Amino acid sequence: MAEELTLPNWLRTIGDQPHGAHRRALVDECGELTFAELVAAMDAVATGLRNAGARPGDRVVTAMQPSIPHTIAILGTLAGGMVAAPLNIRLTAPEARTYLAALDPTLVLADQTYAPLAHETGYQVVELPAADRELPVAQRLEPLHAPTGDRFRPAEDDLAVIFATGGTTGTPKGAVHTHRSLWLWLNTCAHGNPRTPADVELFFSPFFHITLGTNLLAPLMAGGEVWIQRRFDATAALAAIDRGASRLMGAPTMFAALRARPEFAGTRRSNVTAIRFGSAPSTDDFVQGLLRDFPNARIRAGFGATEFGSVMGFDHEDLLAGRFSGVGRPLPGATVRILGEDGREVPTGAVGDLVVSCPWQTRGYYGLAEDTAATFRPDGVHIGDLASRTEDGWVFIAGRRKEMIISGGENVYPREVEEVVLRHPHVADAIVYGMPDEHWGERVEVGVVAAPDARIDLEELRAHCRSALAGYKIPKTLRLLTAIPLTPNNKPDRRRVRAEALAEDA
Repeated sequence: MAEELTLPNWLRTIGDQPHGAHRRALVDECGELTFAELVAAMDAVATGLRNAGARPGDRVVTAMQPSIPHTIAILGTLAGGMVAAPLNIRLTAPEARTYLAALDPTLVLADQTYAPLAHETGYQVVELPAADRELPVAQRLEPLHAPTGDRFRPAEDDLAVIFATGGTTGTPKGAVHTHRSLWLWLNTCAHGNPRTPADVELFFSPFFHITLGTNLLAPLMAGGEVWIQRRFDATAALAAIDRGASRLMGAPTMFAALRARPEFAGTRRSNVTAIRFGSAPSTDDFVQGLLRDFPNARIRAGFGATEFGSVMGFDHEDLLAGRFSGVGRPLPGATVRILGEDGREVPTGAVGDLVVSCPWQTRGYYGLAEDTAATFRPDGVHIGDLASRTEDGWVFIAGRRKEMIISGGENVYPREVEEVVLRHPHVADAIVYGMPDEHWGERVEVGVVAAPDARIDLEELRAHCRSALAGYKIPKTLRLLTAIPLTPNNKPDRRRVRAEALAEDA
């Protein structure tokens, strides 16, 4: 009988092979594991969780730094038939309690750094006190590392993992994958952005973000190696690149931080073979800089969401052809439609609601039936993004419906304005938002980070925008910023910038 399509089963096929004993899978600041050691530790944690009282279907929350023990805790949860739920460790205790109320977890696993937050949730906590110490993995996983018996084999349709949405409009919601949808998503990532066992992925994202799937679990599924860093640090990332990390993924701001470090010029970058960026609009200069700085890398950009993972992107050849804006074309298997208020496809170039369906989309929001029904509809997943499409199928994201600015009765989409502003040579970064205005109702305002040693004023910027934007879309006011703040999911935090601007005006 064929094995079920689950990530634990797939990893076992790698770890149980003769080469699994010497092929390295994971490296962090305190140790490393081969695939055989990873599988053994995964099954040991599955047993340890059962000994701690967790049963198949129970939710197991992890409040930990990125690390080998955190990875094994999640994989062990899946292997034991429980549902893994990495917690956004940037939440306050009240925010975490509100989010977890829908999940009702049986256990919260915590390392020393986040044990205080875990205990404040009010749920049963299992601490892993040695998780961040240079010890054998069995000791780093105590008290969850237990002698294994028969391997549990979850079914494809069993729930597997819950990812929290960004929570940019309130309390995050937990989007839940089955084992099958998780496997299909990771398989799409592994083939849509091709990986090989020779790859070394540098991972420095939080585990509660979907990059856990795209940049850690997908490389493992392809038999590749992942180097885990606790957080993004430009100096540490450059050192890892110099040592041989060959695949990178991050927001444009992260690559800018790498380039700004004095060590960048002397870093060996010829070994980097793949770069993927996303989360924010890019500019021609940014892409040209990547092509120059990483001459052997195939560069791709992608678009996705917590609810359905990766669904669109553009390839290296598109960049070479001069296509730098937008989010590209749908990936094989993903259906992307742009609908008007009447539920029909809008004409080419018109803005409408982005609706996505794909075999690897999540199954809804755990414990939130009304929110699930509102977002996961018969015609696809409605996440509130607005988009348009060209005749050849190239998609542009206009912004989120809740972020749309209505100025003088006209709709203004922040991302469209940002992409124009970012083309100005003196602009390093920009974010657009609406502000209350007695005359216009809302006025378009832009927060700008100036390029090094550059100055920029409003009239100069408005003149730059006139050739590409209708008058009502051109920013009426400007604020100079030192940096664009990011959400926990590494996306520009429009709500925070707007709130700070309102506070300044007040």
